[in-house]
Amino acid sequence: MKSQSEPAISRIAIAGVLLAVVVVAAIGAYFVLTPSSQKSSTQATSVTVTSIPPSPLIAPGQTQNYTTIQIAENGLGPLGTVNVRVFPPSGVTITLNQSSVPLSSTPQRIPVSIHATNQAAVGNYSVVVETSGQGISAANGSIRIDVVPMLVVMKYPSFYPQNVTVTKGTRVTWMNLNGYITCCDPGEHNVSFATGANYTSATISTFQTVSYTFNADGTFEYYCTIHPIMRGQVTVTG
Repeated sequence: MKSQSEPAISRIAIAGVLLAVVVVAAIGAYFVLTPSSQKSSTQATSVTVTSIPPSPLIAPGQTQNYTTIQIAENGLGPLGTVNVRVFPPSGVTITLNQSSVPLSSTPQRIPVSIHATNQAAVGNYSVVVETSGQGISAANGSIRIDVVPMLVVMKYPSFYPQNVTVTKGTRVTWMNLNGYITCCDPGEHNVSFATGANYTSATISTFQTVSYTFNADGTFEYYCTIHPIMRGQVTVTG
């Protein structure tokens, strides 16, 4: 014999199942219809810090402008604004062109001015880069700066500085900061001595370098064989 309570229990069970189906359907509809920016509003966006060029160069007593710090959003949350601070080691100062950038689907770059004191030792320096902001995971990254004995920048139509004086035994480094000059000129350069030495360097592209150590006194005039208008001079003293 069936109990009289069985029909009531069955109706309650069916109602419970129907309620569960409605709740699951509502949750599914929320994730389908709600914009991703709202769904991720509680997620923190992380950023990656890199350097352009990968290792900026500077010489003691010099100041050089670079588009150095690049901020990229890792796509973990909504876009926002990231604040940037730098903490260079003793002997090197870095001035940011701007202290914050809006994040977007493409990496953002911050122009900087790098200065090395006259007493800065030659070598590699690590610069701490702090990033923070609303909805952004605060983090510390780092970039590397190389201090070289003497730096000359190649940028059409000249070498900068055009004339330098060094002591015997000094290594001079040339760095190419040119991109495309025209559609048919990719901005490659080299160093070829007209006087003082029989030497022509390899041809280098953007951010590449060549170096030459001057072990004799004298005046060394040089030029770029690809762009002969670019001329410079190194004076070497004992």
